[in-house]
Amino acid sequence: MTTTHDDAAEADRLMRAACAALRDQPPALQPPDPAALAAGLARIGDDKLDIVRQRLVDDAPEGSPTDAIAALLRPPGQSWDEQQEIDWAVRHWEASRAAGLLDEDLAADFGEYWRRLEWSAMRQHLVLLGQGHADERRLLAYIVKTASRYVAFGPLKRAMEARFPEFFELGFSLR
Repeated sequence: MTTTHDDAAEADRLMRAACAALRDQPPALQPPDPAALAAGLARIGDDKLDIVRQRLVDDAPEGSPTDAIAALLRPPGQSWDEQQEIDWAVRHWEASRAAGLLDEDLAADFGEYWRRLEWSAMRQHLVLLGQGHADERRLLAYIVKTASRYVAFGPLKRAMEARFPEFFELGFSLR
């Protein structure tokens, strides 16, 4: 399916409006559900992934202010180009920072904000995977993307490589 300029402009308008609504009424923080994360991880590998579950819980024990934006940028039924995700995330981060909605660590460093956003999305995707969500392939692709980026998710990446090698097969030439 080809995206037209009008479609892209409408998506941008809707995303900006949704981000503004998040800033106007930030959702209450929700702590991660260790059992729900464990169910998602069990769909990928064995109990050696407990360390990943614990890392995700420890990262945001009371929830994260990036949870809501992560749900917008990486929903199970839609994929955006990462460049577009980052553009929207930067705009939301800048506006949230200006409004005083972020803690000192998040306000000081977009890199930390992006990491937390990706980890928020990882938690959400694992929970949905554990529930048997219909968009399992897209959820797995999102999980692979994030697990491949952060050393803390090395055990998860290795489990996914073993169970879902098709997500790691790349055929390209430098010619």
